[in-house]
Amino acid sequence: MAKQLEGPILPFLRLDAAVALPKFRQVQDQLRMAILRGHLRAGTRLPASRILAEELGLSRQTLVRVLENLKAEGYLEARQGAGTFVSAALPRQLTKQRFMPTRGDGPDIALPRLSRIGDLSRDVSAEIGQMEQKPFLPNQPALDRFPFAVWRKCWNAVTRGGKAAAMGYGDVAGELVLRQRISEYLALHRRDPCDPEQIVITPGGHAAFTLAALALANPGEGIWFEDPGPVTTSNLFRTLGLRLCLADVDADGMDVEGVMARHPDARLAFVMPSRHHPLGVTLSLPRRLALLEWARTNDAWVIEDDYDSEFRYDGAPLPSMRSIDSHDRVIYVGSFSKALYPGIRVGYLVLPPQLIGVFRNLSALIHRSVPVETQLALAEFIGGGHFASHLRRMRSLYAERREAFIATGRATLGGAARIDCSDSGLNALAWLEDGRNDRAVQGAVRDAGLQCYPLSDYAIATARPGALILGYAGVPTDRMKPYLLRLAEAIART
Repeated sequence: MAKQLEGPILPFLRLDAAVALPKFRQVQDQLRMAILRGHLRAGTRLPASRILAEELGLSRQTLVRVLENLKAEGYLEARQGAGTFVSAALPRQLTKQRFMPTRGDGPDIALPRLSRIGDLSRDVSAEIGQMEQKPFLPNQPALDRFPFAVWRKCWNAVTRGGKAAAMGYGDVAGELVLRQRISEYLALHRRDPCDPEQIVITPGGHAAFTLAALALANPGEGIWFEDPGPVTTSNLFRTLGLRLCLADVDADGMDVEGVMARHPDARLAFVMPSRHHPLGVTLSLPRRLALLEWARTNDAWVIEDDYDSEFRYDGAPLPSMRSIDSHDRVIYVGSFSKALYPGIRVGYLVLPPQLIGVFRNLSALIHRSVPVETQLALAEFIGGGHFASHLRRMRSLYAERREAFIATGRATLGGAARIDCSDSGLNALAWLEDGRNDRAVQGAVRDAGLQCYPLSDYAIATARPGALILGYAGVPTDRMKPYLLRLAEAIART
């Protein structure tokens, strides 16, 4: 009996007594159109004729006739003992999808009326995680070294028996056990103790940035932002209506004095003090202190993106800015995308006490909660010591791959590019020689079966020499040389 109930629900099948067509023709035409439009894809199993007949109030004989006609036309096929399916011989998508046009697509297409945020989002890039998984893809951890078996055991331990606690909405601030584990981790590894009540769990780092921008700044107010800086983050703040106040970046990180002189009245500052992306520099202590003093005196807030700080290869990870903030002006943002894997989609905020209530409420309104099973499994993973063990193994592995990348890269790239690799993170820069255009080189690199980002894509107003952002952490050491030789050949062709 259960087998007869299989198949999709088909709400588009409706009989209209006012239409002159016989009922079997109405059903037949609607099913055919659903297949042609791709609503029923090739290989989809249809409900049994008896079930369809009951749902539509028709005789089973009528539905059998409909299905037989569509089989004869080639839209459906019968599989012995399995049922009726949309024909596998049909293309998966029979008609081209029509996407919303952007400005300039033609005067004959009326664009919808959108909100201010919706309108701003038309003209910005939101691509993230869509790049092909090829060698040297930036920001890519060694996913093949993730301890999947251990993670599965942690997941099974917290969901075994269909525990009701893992199936509800959960605490809007995040599961207390996970917030406790993160608090312990920050105190031990980042030298930054906090109360678990100060932590709000979010679906990734970008969700945390969004909450901070919505809670603390009005559209039109300014946010300090490093130039160059991460594209999707700058586009996020733009789309939320904030005014980007660009700060130069040099060997000591954000030029705090310079941006303060130009934009003293900004409401927020977004900064990556432990390791700037993409340049890899660290914000110096004098500039950290100057930034905190500016925030205090101007009633402003600092969003600290602690970008892949776990992976530092020369000494212990640097203390966070929040750990030296004595006036509660820093909103700390961390995530597990680089330390574990990007698809986990768990980030968190560590908040000044006076912001806890509003951030909890706003998170509840926007996100409700991160999937509870994921939070509980992650808490089990951290609490069982597996997270610390994984970080220790990955630091050793990435340090080895970093050394191989630097040594082999300097030997193979020769006069084509100069390797610049900071002592932390997952990426390196290859500064192109002879005035090569990094966007043109990226095209050649992709044609060679490799991946990279051009530094030009991260520049907002300040032009810099061409460079490629290359991820070495996901490349096995024994494959480093052949891939770098292929990279050198691609650069030489431009």
